[in-house]
Amino acid sequence: MSDADDAFIRQSFDLIDGLDGLSDPLDVQKTIFDLVARCGFSYFAITRLPQPSERIGPNLLLSVWPDGWLAHYDRVGHYRYDPVVRHCFRTTEPFAWNEAPLEPDTASQARRVMEEAREHGMGAGYCVPIHDAHGFQGGISLAGERVEMTPRVRRAVHLLGLYAWSAAARTTARRRKPGGRLLSARERDVLSCAAQGRTQEETADFLGVSIDTVATHLRNARTKIGTRNTTHTVIEALRLREISL
Repeated sequence: MSDADDAFIRQSFDLIDGLDGLSDPLDVQKTIFDLVARCGFSYFAITRLPQPSERIGPNLLLSVWPDGWLAHYDRVGHYRYDPVVRHCFRTTEPFAWNEAPLEPDTASQARRVMEEAREHGMGAGYCVPIHDAHGFQGGISLAGERVEMTPRVRRAVHLLGLYAWSAAARTTARRRKPGGRLLSARERDVLSCAAQGRTQEETADFLGVSIDTVATHLRNARTKIGTRNTTHTVIEALRLREISL
């Protein structure tokens, strides 16, 4: 085993030890990403696995995905045909994306999913399926242009994925305060406008406030929910039932 592999495995165990002390989902996200980037991963997502007829966006716990990929993925219905997702439902073992079999009846759609993922900088990937005693299913998926892992590093990423899932589930569950709403009324108003496709300028005119005020409410909502951009904040606010369409 190389010195680089040795270092990565030690750092993985150090990270696992430190995850229990994190309470902010963005800290969990950054900590995991900083480590897996050393294996060549540029992107990752930790998500629940909904039914094939549903969208994956509202089920994401943490994600660092290419710009525009999630919106495109949900809009064209890739989730129904994604071979990585389909294989997650069939195995408890981690696997490289190119190890997920293509089913004959959906092979052409599955190839399209993987080809378009490659166009977004995700030419290779690795997935850790999650299954619990109640049949709950989720997964941690990591991707990059090119990824090379020795068997020992793969095992370290597998273990890291299991702890990452627990940390993501724990920290995102705390976004909502028991018995009450997480967002203020004005933050919900601003996000509702964003969900309807209004720009910040249009939202400011509609609500009778300044653009700076709109930007402040969006920033506060991102901080409270633990997201990085407006689109993800709207998705999470809908999932948490803070707003509705």
